[in-house]
Amino acid sequence: MITSLQNFFLKHNKWLFGSLLIVIIVTFVLTIGPSSFFGGNTTTQRKALNYYGYDLSSEQDQRAMAYTAEVSAILHPELQLRREQLMDYAYLRVAGLGIASQLGVPQPNKETLSSYVESLSIFADPQTGVFSAESYNRMVEMLQINGRFTREAIARALREDYVLDQVRQAFSGPDYSLPFENQQSFIDQGTQYTVSLATYGYADFAPEINLSEEALLQFFNENPSQYEIQETISVSVLRFEADAYLDAVPEPADTDLEIYFATNQNRYQPAPQEDGTEATPVALADVREQVVSDWKSQQATRMAAEKGEAFSLKLWQENIALDSEAFAKLIEDFEVSVSNIAPYTRENPPISADLSAQLLNSMWIYANNPTRYFSDAAQTSKGAVLLVNKGVTEARMPAFEEVRQYVEDNYRAAEKRRLFTEKGTELRETITARLESESFETIAESLNMTVQSLGQFDGVSVPQELQQGNLWDQTMHLATGQVSPMITSRTEGTFSYIVEKTVPELDVESEEYKAFVAQRKGALSNAMGWARLREITDNSLSSLMGSSTVGEE
Repeated sequence: MITSLQNFFLKHNKWLFGSLLIVIIVTFVLTIGPSSFFGGNTTTQRKALNYYGYDLSSEQDQRAMAYTAEVSAILHPELQLRREQLMDYAYLRVAGLGIASQLGVPQPNKETLSSYVESLSIFADPQTGVFSAESYNRMVEMLQINGRFTREAIARALREDYVLDQVRQAFSGPDYSLPFENQQSFIDQGTQYTVSLATYGYADFAPEINLSEEALLQFFNENPSQYEIQETISVSVLRFEADAYLDAVPEPADTDLEIYFATNQNRYQPAPQEDGTEATPVALADVREQVVSDWKSQQATRMAAEKGEAFSLKLWQENIALDSEAFAKLIEDFEVSVSNIAPYTRENPPISADLSAQLLNSMWIYANNPTRYFSDAAQTSKGAVLLVNKGVTEARMPAFEEVRQYVEDNYRAAEKRRLFTEKGTELRETITARLESESFETIAESLNMTVQSLGQFDGVSVPQELQQGNLWDQTMHLATGQVSPMITSRTEGTFSYIVEKTVPELDVESEEYKAFVAQRKGALSNAMGWARLREITDNSLSSLMGSSTVGEE
């Protein structure tokens, strides 16, 4: 939702450099902050966590925070918040609003709120850049699609954003930008470029590579971490599946069937006819046999999950040893399906439909523990699973002969990449030498390179092709007629050539420059306000976390 709406409105609104600067700094501020303090799974039980009026131990409160934050993020596409940043943004908003309450920041009245809403670029006409009631109504209607957001939620988010904006401005502080920084930024963004690119394919590059034993052995000794065989853990999977317990499920009572059918009746109703006419509703009597089957399957799944819990508890209470007769009998009595999975390392647990990475990684906790060698039972769509630790194979350093082919493959790849870089230096020297008498395109094509012209652009609208790696960093400071070093990627090397470069004249007394400096100062000041709010949010959450843990499950 955030991405689709933001993309739509960003296509119809062009931002000046100040907004771009806010995007860069604010996204950076939110990104470098700690990951969400409450986003991951944990076995830690928490007491009530009062965070500016919200209880962070309550899923309901966290959903309420995230809900309003999502509306706000959509209304501020210039922040370019990714979905994984949404909860951090929610914490920041709540902290800012809590501080506003402490400072006595007033709520906006009708006139103040209207003025604030009209200042938001999301509601601006794409042609004039001025507030448009039509754009506002269209945005509100889009947010209300499928009932996802209400008008009340949108109005609340706007009121809160106004208050948050007042707090951010109070925290923004003085402007510390230097005159030469403003001047250079003005020049960089106003400079006009015409650029051509030439790419040299990596796949077709086939240099001769020395594969002597001495070279391979030296490479092996210099890169031991590449060849160390990591420790692995062997695990058996015990599956408690519904099919094994289906025969033990009794026939359902009529009351049970009626409740089940009422709860799941959409599953049994026929689809509308092709002409849109609603089909005749199905009664329980019409599909009784299928409902009985589904009800039994549900009960068997529940029974299988309970069996998994009981199995785990019995292992624990009776201290049953792995691979003992008692263990084998338990497997038989509980009708457990046993299978082995390939040994895996800490970094690369296998991918499985019914085994989560968290469950697989938990087995390392029980490595070499003869008493607690099994995981907790985990529910699945078919019942439950429980993992058993069969042992750990320690890490070791293999002999050169054991991994010789692997060393050779790595050496070939490393040497090819090194020689490719050298080839780039050679190509650049050739191009530069021939530019006095030939065009860049002619030279590049004669050297088996592909040429692309990017046309003219300025320092604000840099083409996507130049934003790969550090290609733009190598290009922007070149003069007309100069060629950049080759910037390599996995598949190719790229040279940029400045066909033409026009640097704007700098008049520090011009209205254009003064407006530019004012906007830049405002952007920097605004970013400082975001940074201060981020700091307060982090400190508040860290303080709360320090006193929240009360025990382990």
